[in-house]
Amino acid sequence: MKTIKIIAIAILPLFGFSQKMKVQTAWRALNDYESTVKNGKPDIAYLDKAKDAIEMALTHEDTKNQGKTYAYKARIMYNYYMYNLNAEMKKLEATVADKRERADLAYGNTSTKEFEIANECVDKIKDIDPKYMEVIQDGFTKGTSQLSEDDVKFTLVATQMKMEAGNIANGKYKAKNYDEASDYFYKLAYLNMALTKKKDTANFYNACVSAARAKNNSKILEYNKKMVDLKIAAPYNFVAMYNANMAKNDTTAAMAILKKGRTTFPDDIELLNRETDFYLQKGKQQEALNNLNASVEKDPNNPLFYLVRGNIYDNMANPKDANGKDMDKPASFDEWFKNAESNYSKVIELNPANKDHLYNSLYNLGAMYNNYGGYIQTRAGNLTLAEAAKKGKEMEAQAQGYYKKAIPLLERALEIKPEDRGTMSALRKLYMMTNDQAKATEMNNRIKNAK
Repeated sequence: MKTIKIIAIAILPLFGFSQKMKVQTAWRALNDYESTVKNGKPDIAYLDKAKDAIEMALTHEDTKNQGKTYAYKARIMYNYYMYNLNAEMKKLEATVADKRERADLAYGNTSTKEFEIANECVDKIKDIDPKYMEVIQDGFTKGTSQLSEDDVKFTLVATQMKMEAGNIANGKYKAKNYDEASDYFYKLAYLNMALTKKKDTANFYNACVSAARAKNNSKILEYNKKMVDLKIAAPYNFVAMYNANMAKNDTTAAMAILKKGRTTFPDDIELLNRETDFYLQKGKQQEALNNLNASVEKDPNNPLFYLVRGNIYDNMANPKDANGKDMDKPASFDEWFKNAESNYSKVIELNPANKDHLYNSLYNLGAMYNNYGGYIQTRAGNLTLAEAAKKGKEMEAQAQGYYKKAIPLLERALEIKPEDRGTMSALRKLYMMTNDQAKATEMNNRIKNAK
């Protein structure tokens, strides 16, 4: 029994030593391969030998959690990627003369599988061996003179990986492959953080924009959230997450991220507008008005704010039921009607370059006058004989007054959209109501001839 125990104790360190020998084998084969690359005749057999050895080293407890083991694997896998990329460029020489075009095609054609594994190795080093990663980071920030030859080589490969990740990301983006571009901008941002200890705001942002272009909601949420978690977010990130959650019909999550964005950037007009839109969709008119009032204070010459605010007051003054039927006028009708009138008029006064805003304000105000004239006329028609004798003519004159105020507004609206049949029909009716038969006939013919 004693003999068996002695043999067992002797075998274990020998097995551990054999695993370290695998790392040495990988190191030697990798260096041999890099020598053949320098000589212009890369011998892939050395790289295969290095890969086999490092994979065995990564299965044993003695070497699988060492940063240097993964540094060797990162170098090996990156060399595989470059070998394949260079082979693809060589192949394209026969058909593509332009070097830039040839490079773009090669990046598009070459598999990124080995590159991604190399990138994962860098992330792994950061997780399992932070002290070794600190050594490499110091090499980036303070110079490589303090590093060993192997660490310098790993640092150089990591630097090249950063450059290649950028090339791949930009190449995918130019090719409109936005989904893959977002992944590589994200990898590049992480790689920069891992190697320099600095937050790469620009490439995280590029990843977010690419994910938005790809319409990939899961990546939009993940990548923008990362910028928020890293405290490098801009208002854009919160707006993007809000939109992604709304696209998923998750209004609870959408409102939660919007509130966080409003807290982080209380003065941002875009976030304020999104919150206003949300309140409008949910029928929370007073909350929407509060936001619009704040928006007007921040940007008093923005016609859109007045247009939306006018529309809210218009709807409050003239409520309709679920079937679109007019309801009774509210107690605050006069106040809300005047508020709608003044806001629509403000847009017209500002005469915005966006003619849709101007058209909507002209049409809405004209329609509001027309509808109120009709409301007064209907009430006049419902008067008793005694009431009609006292108020009938006055109410009829009021109705006519509102009709006549509506006409020039709708005529201006029609100048902006001369083919709009709805505006033409409204004007034809108003001309008839104000006894302008000539214009009514003219408008009727215009409607007939409209496309």
